[in-house]
This record gives sequence, C-alpha cells and structure tokens, in this order.
Amino acid sequence: MAPSAQADVHFHALPGIDDGPATMEESVHLIRAAALDGTTTVVATPHVRSDFVTDVGDLHERVAELRAAVAVAGVTMTIEPGAELGHDMVGRLTQSELELLAQGPPADRWLLVETPFEGIDETFHSATAELRERGFATVIAHPERSADATLQHSAGLRRELGEGAIAQVNGQSITGDHGPDARAAAFRLIAGGLVAVVGSDAHGPTRPPLLDQARQELLRGGIGAGTGRALTVGGPLRLLARGVSVPRERRPSVLVA
Repeated sequence: MAPSAQADVHFHALPGIDDGPATMEESVHLIRAAALDGTTTVVATPHVRSDFVTDVGDLHERVAELRAAVAVAGVTMTIEPGAELGHDMVGRLTQSELELLAQGPPADRWLLVETPFEGIDETFHSATAELRERGFATVIAHPERSADATLQHSAGLRRELGEGAIAQVNGQSITGDHGPDARAAAFRLIAGGLVAVVGSDAHGPTRPPLLDQARQELLRGGIGAGTGRALTVGGPLRLLARGVSVPRERRPSVLVA
C-alpha cells in the first residue's frame, strides 16, 4: 500500500541548471513520476559546486517557477528549495546563502552534502566541520557510491556520523541501477544501522524517482518492512519536520556572518 505522505529529500528537479532535467517540460514529467510513485514532497537539490551552480541567489525564484509549471500541469506536489552541496563550496557561501539551501526547523537546520566519488578526505571533513561551526547539521548524500565505502570500509562516513551527521542512500543503489558495488555497500550500510534516509537522487528518465521500488527491493534483500518504510517514508518526513541537531558542544556561540 502506498504511503499517504512521502518525502524525497534528494531530487534534481530544476531545469537547465545541472545534470538533471534540461527543460521545464522534463522537470514536470519527473515531478509527475514522483507523484505516481507516492511522493508528496520533494526537495529540489541542484548541484551547488564549482562545476555547476555557484550563484545560489535565484534558486528560490527557480523553485517558484517550477511550482507554477507543476500546478498548471495538474500535478499535486510540495516542492521545497534546497541543494546538493559540494564541500568545495562551503567556504565560498555566506551564512545567508547557506540558510537559503538548508532544511528543517530554525534550531535544527541541515544541509545535504555530496560525498565525493573518489572518497572522503580531510578537505571534506574540514568543510563539514565548518558547517557545524556555522550552525548546520549535515546529511551525507550517497556515501555508498564513494570509494570510501568500497575501499576504506566507510571510515570517512563513520567519522562523519560520529560528529552528528546522518547518511542518505540512493534508491537506485538499492535497486542495483548504480552497479553491484553500490548495491552491496548500500545494503551493508543499512544492515549496519548507519543509514537514516533513502532518497531517489532523481535526475531524469534514466535516473527516475523510485522510492517504492527501493522499498520493495529492501524487503527482497532481507531488510525488514518496518526498516524499509522508516528509511523511505518516516525518516525523510521527520528530517523535514524536525531537522537534525548539531551536537550541543559543537554549536557556535555566535554564527559566522
């Protein structure tokens, strides 16, 4: 049975801005596919990194345009502004710019941070430490697709989780569409209790939103139905409603301007 409400916190919905949809028509088609999959809320998360989006000032306006197009198309969907933040951009963005990209309630704001495919190094850890110092918790995007998972036994991710981060795995990693290594790493991290949420990381026709299929694949792969539903339904909804707390000892006394 499809959930009455389902949120997707990693979704490349905005047209012509990164490697997601090229046109507004493609964006609306992708949002429609998410609605048919049972999703009621998506967070639009374009790549904010040096090779894609570096100016975030108009992202809210772009989201408003997408909302209008989706409404005209007769699709019911709540669309929230966000980003998949490259760690290389952290030091280049002002506090107000980071706030534009963050989700969650005022005291527990969080940012989705992209895990580099080549692995998690000290520059990544320094960037997330800066985000915590500036008052933002972190959600680590698709760590199962990183060399950290396959070569370093997720040591970098475990360090981040120890600092209060939470992990988000891609639905297509679970279904095997990102390859056997990503699938094995996804199941290993989930079985180890290291994952809090599953997101689609939808980009277009070859990378569609498939949270329902991921939920079914988790069950077939030996993950209990309750865990699968928590990862794909309960976890994302709680993440948007309640946020993620930065550990108290790491909260800044004064936010960086």
